[in-house]
Amino acid sequence: MLNLRGAALLKMLIVFVIILSVSYAYCAEEVQKEGRASDRFFTEMGFITGFGNGSIPEGSYQPVFLIGHFGVDLKRYFSGLKNHSGTLSVFLEPQINPVVNPQTDFELGIGIGLQYMHPIMGNLSVYALGSVGPHYISVVTTKQASGFIFADTIGAGFYYYVTKDSAINVGYRFRHMSNANLADPNGGIDTNSGVIGYSVFFD
Repeated sequence: MLNLRGAALLKMLIVFVIILSVSYAYCAEEVQKEGRASDRFFTEMGFITGFGNGSIPEGSYQPVFLIGHFGVDLKRYFSGLKNHSGTLSVFLEPQINPVVNPQTDFELGIGIGLQYMHPIMGNLSVYALGSVGPHYISVVTTKQASGFIFADTIGAGFYYYVTKDSAINVGYRFRHMSNANLADPNGGIDTNSGVIGYSVFFD
């Protein structure tokens, strides 16, 4: 049987998957309609998953990422960007991440950041991003206090467009988590991660 922590995590995952499924169903329908994006706030909606690896005194720290990605193209608000071939966007990344090592734990939080994407050839574009945001972690370790924490992330990768309005995203991310000395210990947890995702774009 699931313990209380496992049951709570399972419920959160189910809610997260339902929300993303409804969002994608809505996107799939709307992406076929003319004039679909002029009145929309988000210009990119996607889902990202992946695997991270870090270390704590108790062993490896290994989260599995379940991340929603919601971006807004800043060309809508800054006329100086409109003639640039690249895309600078601000994004939100709500996430619920199971941790499989050193024991079953979880992370819950949101990242707020900037992403720059630039086409290089054909259907391929490269990107770089950075984000920061509040998180909650349940792991118990002598290196880092559990509970409220901040996650700082930088990353890079590429989008491969499978249609005019959708792309597969593959990338690498480095993340540092610590709590700005709000509690002890605060040694920080660093994670190297590979990610893959899928996004739908709205002009």
